Amino acid sequence: QKRVLALLENLAVKETHSIFFRTLTDQGFSVTYKVADDSTLNLKKYGEYLYEHVIVFAPTVEEFGGNLNSESITEFVDNGGNLLIAGGSATGEVLREIASECGFEVDEEGTFVIDHHNFDAARDDGHHTMLVAGPENAIKAEKITGAVKNPL
Repeated sequence: QKRVLALLENLAVKETHSIFFRTLTDQGFSVTYKVADDSTLNLKKYGEYLYEHVIVFAPTVEEFGGNLNSESITEFVDNGGNLLIAGGSATGEVLREIASECGFEVDEEGTFVIDHHNFDAARDDGHHTMLVAGPENAIKAEKITGAVKNPL
């Protein structure tokens, strides 16, 4: 099955990430778009999962709406569901909890990844938080990074 639940910060994300979502639909995925705090959210109906994949593009969400919470998302993953989360410097508490359950830690709110050796000198504001990775260091997954040949 190729059912995807896309949980968004707001519905404008559907437009700002339209190339990504179009790639999914072009590959036969059926994407359901919901705002992350929608009061009607459910992953299951009559004990069966409604989706095989969940995408969370709502980095600042503090808690999900409906019947979604960190426990239900973790259970979904434990039962074979796929989860993609986009975070940021203001990652919400519910995403921190999910990250912790999945084995990685999101640092304190307002912090950034800093690299004094691999920053973009042309676009960085002096804090060395605009990082550049060479194509040799990119994951070899064309669906994620594209056919990357230049630094990211």
